[in-house]
Amino acid sequence: MEQAQSVEQRASEVVLEYQIRLEDMTEAVRLLFRRRGRAGFIHHPVFHAAVMVLGVLVLTAGLAGGDGIDFAFGIALIAWPLLMLGVPGMTARQLLRANEHHGVMRVTVAEEGVRTVSAHMDSRMSWANYGSYAETDHCFVLRSPDRIGACAMVIVKQGAHSPQDVDRLRALLNTELPRV
Repeated sequence: MEQAQSVEQRASEVVLEYQIRLEDMTEAVRLLFRRRGRAGFIHHPVFHAAVMVLGVLVLTAGLAGGDGIDFAFGIALIAWPLLMLGVPGMTARQLLRANEHHGVMRVTVAEEGVRTVSAHMDSRMSWANYGSYAETDHCFVLRSPDRIGACAMVIVKQGAHSPQDVDRLRALLNTELPRV
C-alpha cells in the first residue's frame, strides 16, 4: 500500500531543470510590473502612450507660444515613457546577477508546494507562500500573497522535459493557486 502511494505522489509532481535566462526574467518582471494592482498602470503601454501624447501636446504648445518651460516639460513627458520601457530589462539584469551563482536549478512542483535545489540552495515553500500565479509564453510566475504580489518565483517552461509536463504543471497550479 505504501509503495502505491509513493508512486501516486511522484505522478502528481512536475520536475523542471533550467538555468534562468535574461529573456525569461525580463518577461517575468514585465508581467509583475503590469499586474501590481492599482500601481501597475505606471508600467502599462497604454499609459506610456498617453503620457507621450500629452508630452507632444505640451511640446507643441511650448513651441507655438515660445514658452521654454512648456517646451522642457513636453520633452520630459516624451522621454519618461521611453526610459520606463527599459526598467523591466534593468531590473531583470539585477535580479539575474544576484541569482546567477545558483547555476542550474531543479524545481519540483507538487501538491505540498515548491522545492528548489541548486548548487547553493535547497528550499521548500508551501502553497501558503504564494497568493496567485500568472503565465507568460516562456514561464510561470508564482506571486506572493501580498496585495500587489511584489515577490515572485519564476518557473521557466524550457526546463520541462516535455510539453505534457507543462500541461501537468499548469493543471497543478490551477488546483493550488488562483490565476491572474
